[in-house]
Amino acid sequence: MKQFLIVIALISLLYNQVLAQTDTTIVMNEVVISDNRIAFPFSESSRTIAVITKEEILRHPVQSIPEVLLYTSGVDIRQRGPMGVQSDIGIRGGTFEQTLILLNGMKLTDPQTGHHNMTIPVPLDQIERIDVLKGPGARIYGQNAFAGAVNFITKVPDSRGVSFRGYGGSFGSYGGNISLSLPVGIYKQSMSFTRDASDGFRHNTDYSINNFFYQSELPVADGKISLQYGYTDRKFGANGFYASPKYTEQYEEVNTSVAGLAYELVKGNFRIHPRVYWRWNLDNYLFVRDKPEIYQNITNTNSLGLELNSSYTGKIGITGIGFEFRKELIGADWVRGGNESKSILDGKYRTSAGFFVDQRIKLGQRFDVTPGVFVNWYSDFGLNAFPGIDMGYKLTEQVRIYANAGKSYRIPTFYDQYYSSPAEQGNPDLKPEEANTYEIGTRFMDSKGISMEANYFMRDASNLIDWVYDSAVSIWQSQNFQSVITHGVELSVQYDLNKIIGKGFPVHSVTVSYQYLDQQIQQQEGITSRYALENIRNQVIIGIDHRVFWKIRNSVRIRYIDRVEQSPYWLFDDRLYYDSPKFTVFAEATNITNQQYTEVMTPMPGRWFRAGLTFKSPF
Repeated sequence: MKQFLIVIALISLLYNQVLAQTDTTIVMNEVVISDNRIAFPFSESSRTIAVITKEEILRHPVQSIPEVLLYTSGVDIRQRGPMGVQSDIGIRGGTFEQTLILLNGMKLTDPQTGHHNMTIPVPLDQIERIDVLKGPGARIYGQNAFAGAVNFITKVPDSRGVSFRGYGGSFGSYGGNISLSLPVGIYKQSMSFTRDASDGFRHNTDYSINNFFYQSELPVADGKISLQYGYTDRKFGANGFYASPKYTEQYEEVNTSVAGLAYELVKGNFRIHPRVYWRWNLDNYLFVRDKPEIYQNITNTNSLGLELNSSYTGKIGITGIGFEFRKELIGADWVRGGNESKSILDGKYRTSAGFFVDQRIKLGQRFDVTPGVFVNWYSDFGLNAFPGIDMGYKLTEQVRIYANAGKSYRIPTFYDQYYSSPAEQGNPDLKPEEANTYEIGTRFMDSKGISMEANYFMRDASNLIDWVYDSAVSIWQSQNFQSVITHGVELSVQYDLNKIIGKGFPVHSVTVSYQYLDQQIQQQEGITSRYALENIRNQVIIGIDHRVFWKIRNSVRIRYIDRVEQSPYWLFDDRLYYDSPKFTVFAEATNITNQQYTEVMTPMPGRWFRAGLTFKSPF
């Protein structure tokens, strides 16, 4: 009730502020949000969606995709090292398995384990925008969008050009990217090559990451055909990454490919978007880096998907209808004490099919409602339905009040069910996770440079899957919790001071966000959770972008993390850069105060410096 009253009070505050600005005229080039079926302006969304633009990404002190999400309220990026070499993402207290990752709408979920979901074969330079959907997305995307979804969006450049980025820094770290845009007539295409590497910030934490990404677009009649292919290989020392911090000699290599072919037709009020995609992942894990004969897992997964999405805009609103088919297969070998054999995971497979429908209805000029349902059949778990509804009311031209409710669902991974090792034991009897989530909030957007958002949400989950350590048997086991209830509040405000005060003012923008989570989980005596009991309780993120002098700018990022079962800590990051249309020179530092903290049992790097430049030019 306390958190609900805070949201109501902020709604009242925003409303009073709007009454004092009734002469404001909204003039903005709005971002269009697409959920594969229905597209609508961001200001008309009745969900909490964080949109991270390319301009914002360029201001962050980051060199990898997972690091960008560190500065998004409600998002919990838990890295086992820098550069996102192995990172998990949770939203609103959800586990990394409960977040769906997409690339231009293609699902990147790995059926082996969610640890590979953020192995995205796209260089940071190619990301045009990131849409973060907070809350249940099963009605929109299917079962894996339990707590939220993240869609990484790329764009094919229109003209010929070349761009370069290079940097070097602490612990022998270095990296570079070269991208080429090579349109041939109306056929647009681009490709990018990236390498990042480091000697490691402590024993056995070295890494090397290589990425290649190709994308193209061909206009045809009233639509376009798009093709994309990405490949990444990652090699990294995995000191204490899994099972226990005492296992210091672990090592892993991960190779991932993603390919997709899509056609989009827009004719009048009708839109149809068929797509076929494939994701392959090869995971080579060694318990002792230099002695593969002791313990080695080699696992490859293939995910094949076919989707048909469509929408029609009529008198009563927008109708979205779609169908999807997906098949997941896993092959695996392992070595135990010098003996090679097929893994217990080998030969596992699943098939799923789904049908979904949404109907966006406008009632007058101010109220809209979007009910919908996703009906899914899984070969292992049968038929399920995920209904949901979004509602919004435009209180004024600047303020929107919204509410939504939805059911979400997540099936266990093959790792959750079947994996076995001396330190871990899966559970083939696991039940799928289920949850009902409710949200109410308000959004204030002003063309004069102020935007605010406040919301309260509640997720009532059952059969939550987690790996727990039972001291009685000294092993990690996967199991279902009986009940998990999460209450949360999110508050955010952004000031564009160049609009409010004038372009000559040295501070360009200030962003402040806060999230509070109260997560109640039934705990058992002598049981330690690996994931579910370490959610962020309080999170504060502050961003300040300002001009130092001339074209030299500075971006400060401050984070306060109060995690359950850990001491709270502050992290300070900074990026100082000279910016011009053709090139940028930058110096950046993360964890400036050298804060000591851990994520997923793994000590994180201390102070880390990097410096480099970017260059782009037509040819």
